[in-house]
Amino acid sequence: MFGQFDHTGFLVRDLDAAVERAQRAFGLPLARTLELPQYGISAAFLGEGRGTLEIFTLADPQLREPRLGSDEQRIDHLAFRVPDLDAIAATLRAGGARFSGPDRQGELPGPIELGGSRHIWTLPESTAGLALQLIEAPAP
Repeated sequence: MFGQFDHTGFLVRDLDAAVERAQRAFGLPLARTLELPQYGISAAFLGEGRGTLEIFTLADPQLREPRLGSDEQRIDHLAFRVPDLDAIAATLRAGGARFSGPDRQGELPGPIELGGSRHIWTLPESTAGLALQLIEAPAP
């Protein structure tokens, strides 16, 4: 249903320290960095191809701390590349899923565009405790 696995997102308090720890532990190269100032997100992607590791932080502690709790880092979401985001979102919505942006601030009625791709995130409380990021690449 979800399509090809894309990445695992780890939310962290200290982005630089977490990237350094992950590179030391896994030997993964830094593939790219990402800044989403509209959401207060800074991210680094480690590894290339399928199954990259996204390490990110939220600048606003009022958004970051409830998601981290007492942990320094935790798995935040799993991301999949999907062929038809609207169809999959409709199927999930019919099962009770609700959607948000990457900061989980408010519900979204539909996908958002970031970097030329369409994205949507499930609210974990509406999808059996698991947050999913669904990504639809632009048509070729």
